[in-house]
Amino acid sequence: DADSTNGPNMNILIRNCSFGFCHSAVTCGSEAIHNRNILVQDCKVNGPSRVLWLKMRPDTPQLYEYITVEGITGTADRLVYAKPWTQFFDLQGRTSPPPSVSDHITFRNITLTCKIFADIERSQYDSLRNFTFENLAITAEKPDLNQSLFDGLSLTNVVVNGDTLTTQKQLHP
Repeated sequence: DADSTNGPNMNILIRNCSFGFCHSAVTCGSEAIHNRNILVQDCKVNGPSRVLWLKMRPDTPQLYEYITVEGITGTADRLVYAKPWTQFFDLQGRTSPPPSVSDHITFRNITLTCKIFADIERSQYDSLRNFTFENLAITAEKPDLNQSLFDGLSLTNVVVNGDTLTTQKQLHP
């Protein structure tokens, strides 16, 4: 975050792509400090480890916001993977990790077969806000979605292994 050459990544469109084996169809991180307004639309996946990877690096303040993944079909190990990423952890003189936020992340109109629906963890320094899952047809070996990890979660017509997921939490304005 102190590197003056490391600026934001904004207004990115990824459309009509095909992804085979790879670590992730789309990755936010690890050096990214601000990713905003990213649209991943009408793509086919056949074997990536993750469709969307949110690397939450605990030594770098990160803001990932207004990311929409829609119109995805195929197979992947995971739909979404968001976890602290510590491979090169170095606070560089800080006394505590800076906060990182993923906000207004939307998954819509997706038909996917995967091993893990939502492989998500967060540290005390991470915030997962205003996540929307809408019109999903998911088949998953591990179908769980830990709703307690989110501050603002909307589930609309989310069917995982034939069961409709619901939530009591509402999106924040």
